[in-house]
Amino acid sequence: MYNGIDLSYHNGSVNFSGVKDAGYRYVILRAGYGKNNIDQAFERYASTCLNLDIPFGIYWFSYALNEDMARQEARCAIESVRQYKTKCLIAYDLEYDSVQYARTKGVNIDRALATEMARVFCEEVASAGYIPVLYSNRDYLINYFDLDRIDAYLWYARYTSTLSDSEKFSCAIWQKTSSGKVPGISGKVDVNEFYMDFENAAAPEENGPSTPQSPACDLHVLLFQKAANADGYRDMNGQPLVEDGLDGPKTRYVRKKIALKAKKSGLKISVGSKGELVKYWQTRSNEILGTSIKVDGYFGKETHTNTGAIQDKLNLSKDYIAGYNSLTAVLYN
Repeated sequence: MYNGIDLSYHNGSVNFSGVKDAGYRYVILRAGYGKNNIDQAFERYASTCLNLDIPFGIYWFSYALNEDMARQEARCAIESVRQYKTKCLIAYDLEYDSVQYARTKGVNIDRALATEMARVFCEEVASAGYIPVLYSNRDYLINYFDLDRIDAYLWYARYTSTLSDSEKFSCAIWQKTSSGKVPGISGKVDVNEFYMDFENAAAPEENGPSTPQSPACDLHVLLFQKAANADGYRDMNGQPLVEDGLDGPKTRYVRKKIALKAKKSGLKISVGSKGELVKYWQTRSNEILGTSIKVDGYFGKETHTNTGAIQDKLNLSKDYIAGYNSLTAVLYN
């Protein structure tokens, strides 16, 4: 058993390093909803998870009105995640909003229709080599889904302190609260217990083994590497960083050695750190905050102020130092 979270753009800026360091081992991201509507934060979240080596899967919030629409939603979900992972869980999420929306379109989603839409969605997911999962609460298991007809793992939403033995036996994931407090995330977040290792779960046998995608070059990581090399930082082997845009062990090693800050004497703040990394930090702070401080490579009063503002915005400890956590956060926001 291990803990994880699920996220959508409603969770805002997330310090994924803080989440990982707090022991949350798996993330389920909302990839989108309805007819190919991609979640506004999905690409940013997915790229960050990939670069920080955080296992993740996805869910798709359904607004389907029939089986064909549910099948198309599955295809949208598969396409959304394919560039990041060739195997992961893909969950079908049909909830009260889905049923209410259908009623405005003159469609009554009853148990038979809900079951068939879930069945074809999960069938499409499995046929593409991904791991089908059904998200449901107790009410929907009783009134909407016939699990005997849906070939999928169960992601069970039940906000209680414990599950009965039969409930725990039937589900692969338990969403235990929607009001969790997790380091790196401002506000409430869904917290889950996982009872199987989805990262190493076998894909459907008829599709053969699948190979995880290689991380893509990230522009922010690349610019960080260039700045660190220009300032003379070296990896654990005494070598410059390879400028490949991949946030690997050597790049993280260098990032842990950096602490950009101003000088303070009482209430007076003056220039402290200097160099290309300060320019990188100033540029990213302008982009994230919408400010226009001078990008001159001198960490003075304005940069000090922006650093505190970034730490507030990205749910970081406010120490006014651009160290490992702050640099990591601006790489992925």
